[in-house]
Amino acid sequence: MPSTPTTKSQVQAYRFVLRRMQSALVRKDAVMLHDPMRTHSRATIVGVCIAAVGMVGFLVYGLLSPAPKLPSESGIIIAKPSGSVYVLLTNTEKGKVLIPTFNLASARLLLLARTNPGAQGQPGSQTDAGGTTEAVQAEVIPDDKLVDIPRDRLTGIQDGPQLLPEAAQRVSGDWAVCDEYKLEQSLNNPAADNKIETTVAGGVRDLGPELALTEALLVKSATKDTYLVYRTPPTANIKNAGTVRAKVDMSKGNILAALSLSEGSVRQITTGLLNAIPEAPELTPPTIPNRGERGQVDMNGLPVGSVVQVERAGRTDYYVVLVDGVQQIKKTTADLIRFTTTEGGAAITKVRPDQIPTVSAKQGIEDKTFPEVVPEVLSPVNYPVACLGWTIVGDGPSADQHTKVHIGKDLPLPRSQTGKAASVRISTPSADGQRLDYFYMPPGRAAVVRGATSRQDFATGPIYLISDRGVKFGIPDQRTAAALGLATQLPAPDAIVRLLPNGASLNTRDVLQTYDTVPVGAGQFPSTTPAPLPPATQQPPATP
Repeated sequence: MPSTPTTKSQVQAYRFVLRRMQSALVRKDAVMLHDPMRTHSRATIVGVCIAAVGMVGFLVYGLLSPAPKLPSESGIIIAKPSGSVYVLLTNTEKGKVLIPTFNLASARLLLLARTNPGAQGQPGSQTDAGGTTEAVQAEVIPDDKLVDIPRDRLTGIQDGPQLLPEAAQRVSGDWAVCDEYKLEQSLNNPAADNKIETTVAGGVRDLGPELALTEALLVKSATKDTYLVYRTPPTANIKNAGTVRAKVDMSKGNILAALSLSEGSVRQITTGLLNAIPEAPELTPPTIPNRGERGQVDMNGLPVGSVVQVERAGRTDYYVVLVDGVQQIKKTTADLIRFTTTEGGAAITKVRPDQIPTVSAKQGIEDKTFPEVVPEVLSPVNYPVACLGWTIVGDGPSADQHTKVHIGKDLPLPRSQTGKAASVRISTPSADGQRLDYFYMPPGRAAVVRGATSRQDFATGPIYLISDRGVKFGIPDQRTAAALGLATQLPAPDAIVRLLPNGASLNTRDVLQTYDTVPVGAGQFPSTTPAPLPPATQQPPATP
């Protein structure tokens, strides 16, 4: 009978017994110095401790974050995972009732209307929230926790905003409106078609190079009026406008010659961009009383209306002779005067600085908003994009608006992955019929603003919520804005904001509308030409 082979474990056990016997004989002690089971016991104890700590952690988490349950008071519920929005009312005839609604804005407005029934449809204050109105935060509840709770009719504002932005989701107070010439390079004059697209941008700070002091745009409006758009000098009365527009009478040759203008340099401008640029007085030769007569102050015998120049260190100053003295004027003013009626000779008379009277004329001419120098008019072929940028300067009571005109070859907007401007197409005209082609705002953001025409409107203008799709939603008063979570607003230029299409009015009256089913209006297809079928699904041609 064959013997059973010895296993590896038996050999190891035999050797272990021999080593233990040797240790006992040498040390005269049967207890081992190193217990082979000690590591196993230690690992068991550590595992038990870790398990105990984990159980305590889960217990604490369960106490601090219990399973979602239905609130005991009226509030807003967002179901998970369906995403349905409900208003929970606890004090109805049916007890607890869930009112399905369209969006969070409708839910907050409906809750405000139900808890303040006396305020429905009543106009509130534009500046006072009317108490401690605060936005109600929604609670996320699983769908299976909402079963068997009575529902009411679908209620709310169906086309309300998708986002009520928190502070981190709001854009800066920078706004712009841009005209872009769509050039046709196959033509001798690529801008001859005068095809222009208008874009409004919110929250974009960098709009490219600003119109220089020596540059201007000669534009014609839809009403056939012509304006010169130019940088205002630092001493202009219009302190908060870096650029203005001034009407120019193109039928007067003396004005065209004085300002180096021509019909060939005129470019079209949309009403939206034109209205956003602050207007200055018309560029016209100043009226000088008693022109051609001798004045009360002798200036080398020159008659009233004469222009003289004085050489200073590094520059030349110009003066005009008036009845009771002289007045310093700008170079453009001097040209407008001389190209109208040249008094004192063909050349401008030079006088010494000490010949200028120290007493200024009492009845002077007004040229503070005139260009400092005769600017160069930029053509739409070289600069097809013109933007009016609006921003806020200063803080608190000293805050004010400031405008600039920027020019360039491309729209100063962020680009998509394909290289095109990441803007949204707008097809609905504004309330006053103005056309807008595109809108851009950083995606996932929104703006809460007050439409302002001046700094006096910063805290009292109409309140709007503007989505990243370019739709503005009117908010009737500060109390409603606070209930929506939009208690703080930044000013925005009314001339630009009113170009945007109107969305729904967010008020406590319209939110009470109920529906069996939601009426759907006609939309727009991306293209009038149907897309071709994929090759795999195309049908073979019919056999004759």
